[in-house]
Amino acid sequence: MLKQKGDEESLFTDMQLVFIILMVTAFCFLIPKFRSDMVALASLLALFLSGLVTLEEAFAGFSNSVVVMMAALFVVGEGVFQTGLAEKAGNLIAKYTENSEFKMTMGMMLLVAILSGFMNNTGTIAILLPVVVSLCKKLQIHPGKLLMPLAFVSSIGGSLTLIGTAPNLIASQALSDYGYEPLQFLSFAPIALVVLAVGMIYLWFIGRKLLKKPLSKEETESVDSDKDLLKLYDVEKYLHKITIPKHFNPSKKSLTELQWGSKYQITVLEAVSDSAVDAFSFGKRQKNQPVSADYVPKPEDELIVYGDPPDLNRFKEETEVQVADKEEEEAYSIDTSRLAEVILTPHSDYINKTITQIQFRDKYDLTVLALKPQYKNAVKPEADRKLVYGDTLLVYGKWKDIDRLYDEMEDTVVLSHEKEPRTRTYSPVHTLIAGGILLFMVFMMVFQVLPVSITVLITAFLMVITRSVRKVDQAYRGVNWQTIILIACMLPMATALENTGGIEVISDGLVNTLGDIGPMLVMAGLYAVASIFSQFISNTATAVLLYPVAILTAENMGVSPYPMVMAVAFAASMAFATPVATPPNAMVMAAGRYKFLDFIKIGSPLQVIIGVCIILLVPILFPF
Repeated sequence: MLKQKGDEESLFTDMQLVFIILMVTAFCFLIPKFRSDMVALASLLALFLSGLVTLEEAFAGFSNSVVVMMAALFVVGEGVFQTGLAEKAGNLIAKYTENSEFKMTMGMMLLVAILSGFMNNTGTIAILLPVVVSLCKKLQIHPGKLLMPLAFVSSIGGSLTLIGTAPNLIASQALSDYGYEPLQFLSFAPIALVVLAVGMIYLWFIGRKLLKKPLSKEETESVDSDKDLLKLYDVEKYLHKITIPKHFNPSKKSLTELQWGSKYQITVLEAVSDSAVDAFSFGKRQKNQPVSADYVPKPEDELIVYGDPPDLNRFKEETEVQVADKEEEEAYSIDTSRLAEVILTPHSDYINKTITQIQFRDKYDLTVLALKPQYKNAVKPEADRKLVYGDTLLVYGKWKDIDRLYDEMEDTVVLSHEKEPRTRTYSPVHTLIAGGILLFMVFMMVFQVLPVSITVLITAFLMVITRSVRKVDQAYRGVNWQTIILIACMLPMATALENTGGIEVISDGLVNTLGDIGPMLVMAGLYAVASIFSQFISNTATAVLLYPVAILTAENMGVSPYPMVMAVAFAASMAFATPVATPPNAMVMAAGRYKFLDFIKIGSPLQVIIGVCIILLVPILFPF
């Protein structure tokens, strides 16, 4: 049980303990190996077991209206994605801006910002990423010129509305909990629109130049061609041409029955056609046929196989196949038009699973040629290596099989690098219905017909019963439970800080240090702290911890809490300086061929520029 507040010695001990748990929690958030929801859950258990929160306080977060609204908003977003509303909008912009890089860039940034204002920005980027990469290929510009700006704009766009990002919802709820009027649906919009305009101007005139990605056709083809994928993922050394001996396979066994993969770690990719034998050298387009698991090798067949040289030597000795010699500066290749990059989404079911467990070959009839961890060079995938967030896979196979993977939007983003983007088939009726439901939600929120939480629940319910979300199970799958658990488990941390007087200590420190200069500087200090935190830990955790500090600081200074809360809300969402700051930043890293330093170089100036704009604008619209 908690000690009485009158016992100063016990109070200090409790406060010290909650700060220790907070520091350990923040440190664990920084380690990619630890899932943020599990860190938050461990934090909650530590708070309860140490007596810093009661049982009711520990579970209060799960009944918080913000948690319910976030879950419902994920269902709304699932309906928008499943009906193709977002993808069709992206394809429409691509169609009408395909002859102008400026129009295409501005159009896509505006679309991403608008969509992010009403749904999860991670899903928005996942849907539009293949469209943008294909369009860049068609315009012969490097995808890196556009993908980082889109990721940044998705974070700005989330601040346009009350429901665009979790920190905005939590800000409104925090004010309500302290007895103030909650924020309205468009309270953030005036400032966010200015920030969006400033951000877009910076990203076009300055950011894209700092990226130094190639612009010419020749440079683009050399950096982002299909052939370059083999070099980027260091695949050539594992490709070999073999010839089946005349006496081989008299029983006519298929590849599945021969079990070359399990016995020798050798995978057959293609059969060389007679007309393409002479042209079979690296960089030349082949007409070879991809080989499936039921293929039966015949005498004198020429096959392209994938495997380590030591494994190939053992395979050669035991089966007597002939292996073609590789001349210097020459390597045998495959049909690069059947290559695709697969990026794991932040909450993919494939994370923490091995390639063997996913059964890529059996489930999709695709071969994983290489794996590229974040910030590291590509490696040959090991059967027992677990996939982690940030991994990118290079897969090979028939397009009908790649398309099956493409349709599983929850787990992966598939980049085909084709000039004509792959489009899914959607029902026009359901697309219109989803659009109508979304407009209904906006109308209800703008005019405050019902409480925001009820409006969101009604919208989610309508998405399900109108079959915009095709199945109820898919609605539940569409909820990002990691975010829900994170919010629910971090709210007790704020309660513990308040119970032990920790928030008062932080607030007094801010007031004593900056208060004499004025509330403007205190607000700037809160913004700076929130901005630094959000680069490395969840923006949700940042918001939960700092809103009580912002409100109590304003009360101690005798000023309105609204500008303080707004500053923290914007700072929590505006995270550009690191690739780990937001899921969209991490998702575009592989597709844009970015390095960690690129985010620091482009994102840090934007961070400062937008910070100055917000600090100057907030007191004008929300006076102290």
